[in-house]
Amino acid sequence: MHALIRTPSGEVLRATRQLSAGDTGPLSTRLSTLKVYPEYPPRVRIEWLIAGSRVVLAGGALLAVAISPFGSGDDWRLALTIGGYFIYSLCVLALVWAPVRFAPAWGLSNHLADLSAFSLFTYFTEAPTSPFFIYFTFLVICGTLRWDVRGAVWTAAASFVVYAATSLYTSQVLYLRPFATNAFVVRSVHLAVTAALIAYLGAYHRRFQRDIGRIIGWPRRVPRQPRELVGEIIAGCSEVLEAPKVLIVWEDPDEGEVNLAWGSGGDVTWASEPEATYGSFVVSGLERKTFQAADVGDERGVVVHWTGGAFRQRVCRPINPALQARFSMRRVQSWSLDGELIRGRLFALDKRSMRLDDLILGDVVARLTVSRLESLYLLRRLRQAAALDERLRVARDIHDSLLQSTAGSALQLLAARRLLESRPDEARRRLEEVQNQLENGELEMRSFIQRLRPVSGQTEHLPPLGLAERLEELRRRVERQWEIKVKVTPPSEADMWHQAFLEGVYRIVQEGVLNAARHADPSLISVDFAVDAGVVRLQISDDGGGFPFHGTFDLQTLNAMHQGPLSLKERVAELQGRLLLRTSETGTQLAIELPLAPRPTEDVAPAAHSR
Repeated sequence: MHALIRTPSGEVLRATRQLSAGDTGPLSTRLSTLKVYPEYPPRVRIEWLIAGSRVVLAGGALLAVAISPFGSGDDWRLALTIGGYFIYSLCVLALVWAPVRFAPAWGLSNHLADLSAFSLFTYFTEAPTSPFFIYFTFLVICGTLRWDVRGAVWTAAASFVVYAATSLYTSQVLYLRPFATNAFVVRSVHLAVTAALIAYLGAYHRRFQRDIGRIIGWPRRVPRQPRELVGEIIAGCSEVLEAPKVLIVWEDPDEGEVNLAWGSGGDVTWASEPEATYGSFVVSGLERKTFQAADVGDERGVVVHWTGGAFRQRVCRPINPALQARFSMRRVQSWSLDGELIRGRLFALDKRSMRLDDLILGDVVARLTVSRLESLYLLRRLRQAAALDERLRVARDIHDSLLQSTAGSALQLLAARRLLESRPDEARRRLEEVQNQLENGELEMRSFIQRLRPVSGQTEHLPPLGLAERLEELRRRVERQWEIKVKVTPPSEADMWHQAFLEGVYRIVQEGVLNAARHADPSLISVDFAVDAGVVRLQISDDGGGFPFHGTFDLQTLNAMHQGPLSLKERVAELQGRLLLRTSETGTQLAIELPLAPRPTEDVAPAAHSR
């Protein structure tokens, strides 16, 4: 079923849908599932062309009358008629200059007005030999542009009737002269031949417009289900290429398999087979070429292929015999699918007529097919990358919260067990600290889990602690657990930072301080902040034993060496910051710069080794 849908701006959309015998229901419901293609060229562009040409034609007629009067008593009537037609042409051009909503009878009324004007032109200039006879050709062109072949035929018939009537009337009644039979016959044949030629060209052009409209209507949305996407590709290829059956064969870039999808319209089958099932889909020399063959099973069959900007011929069986036998191929057009991820072929099977210009159109369809298939795998990889990033983030957060808290609690429990006999009061105090620490860890994990859940408008969240409060709690905890002096100078500007940045800064400080306390055996750990020109400068220093390696290293060097605190480096890279590590036998200093406004992401890979 086909339907024309007019938009409020006057644009006509062509909709098509294949309806089965049992497809019943309200018309509005059925039309809602139609596939809509834009009219190409738009209606307003056609009317621009006709209106502009009409002005030129009328102006030319006015000039011809002005410089070459016909020497009859009807000169003033002819001039008046042409002048009125010129003014009418300017008015019509003004109306279509901007997009308008065309009335249903706009084209027909303009067409009849042109036919009437041209009839008067021939009437006032002795119709059988009138020089304005050529204007009927313009009318045939307008009919073709508006209504395709039928417009050309009916316009030519109407023009012939009008021309014959005015010729007979002017010869037999008005001027009482013999009828100019030869001139009438020659011009009538000329009009018929011209109309046939214009109708043929119009039909060819309309087919081109239809193909362009179908390509413009190629789906842009990428369905979530791969089978739905492949079904849309098959249906689109079948419609644009006008093929009863379409086959797409491509190598899966992720699974090492060969995918085969075939069908027409909504009936699509998709299968996967081992990569070596067919080897090369086509013979050597045609792998990346466009070709067609009337009988691909004939050893002496002629294969026409597009190479080097020209059509060439080759005698061979172009398709892999196993692939040909499976799909009973005979009449075939084929295009290469050559993208960044996708390698394969597109086949149009069993077409009634195979034209060479279809091969050029098919190249465009093949590129659209490649882009849609690659979008399927790119989306899959993006989802996998997003899932991997989320896993890394969760692992990092668990490491910096639950794992750190559990490790500290284990140390406190060990110390309490050793003090049970000799110093029970101190052991009791240690156990109370473990209890408080576990309770804080539970609250922190609840907050972490809450952040992982989708945000709901019904959910109420407690306001998070500020950076200064969290750093103070960290300082007290480290001093209690490891009996190390910790000095922290929190930034006064922290209340203006967004929550994700605050979380990242806190985790960096936590990782740096706990790493130093656990591994360096220091007596003092210092954390200093400075904010300058949109950059947060953070320095974590200790007077412990330092790293096993000594020197000054930046983030890229540490990654290349697979050294340094892994979680801390990942968080610095995630915040697009810079890291400089200075370490010696007398202590370690971490100098970190974090931009408040993110810079373009740099290609920094985290290392796989932790202090």
